[in-house]
Amino acid sequence: MRPINEIIVHCTATPEGRPVTVAEIDSWHRARGWSGIGYHRVIGLNGERWAGRPLDKIGAHCEGHNERSLGVVYAGGVARDGKTAKDTRNAAQASALLAELVELRDRFNIKKLSGHNEYANKACPSFDASKVYDYLFEGRSKGFKPILDAVLKRRDFGPEVADWKDRLKAWRKTIPMAGPLLDGDAFDHNTEMTTILFQKSRGIVADGKVGPQTRSEMELALAGKPPFQALG
Repeated sequence: MRPINEIIVHCTATPEGRPVTVAEIDSWHRARGWSGIGYHRVIGLNGERWAGRPLDKIGAHCEGHNERSLGVVYAGGVARDGKTAKDTRNAAQASALLAELVELRDRFNIKKLSGHNEYANKACPSFDASKVYDYLFEGRSKGFKPILDAVLKRRDFGPEVADWKDRLKAWRKTIPMAGPLLDGDAFDHNTEMTTILFQKSRGIVADGKVGPQTRSEMELALAGKPPFQALG
């Protein structure tokens, strides 16, 4: 099991009272180029507690904070006008979300809970999650510092870049491709372009950056396995 030390709470940003299913969220995220639903747990409109992406898999729910966190989302977060941010949790959802958080906290010895809005310029989850649930993590989060996802990108350099280039070269041996991929530890233009080609071949976001999802897909590719799918 991967190390987990934080829960990040989200909303689906759908109008108050609108049902949302795991399959629907999965389709939204696939349309973004992800490997399916990025959240690990989903709280339905009637208090359902559904499984999303497997807990042992890195999520795709909070940029820069996916590798060691769990993403939990509730259906709603927007008023009936479809625009205004609003805490739409009903009694059933509030109860289910609380139960989910306590269960995950105890199962993985979680140290901290945060709202998506603490790491991104957005209203999600439309309430102050860390304040509301602070009592659940009292004494655990003292001195907590989130561990940012390691990401390689253009103009980076060092042994991690050299290792990634070696992996790209190993992958390239399995497909016909022209163009040089130079030795060394610099993340240059050719490295970026080859990374994009790799990402496109695996059906993931092709941004030329090497984050958790791209690294995971490379492991699968070099092992001769198909791309990861969140819902199988």
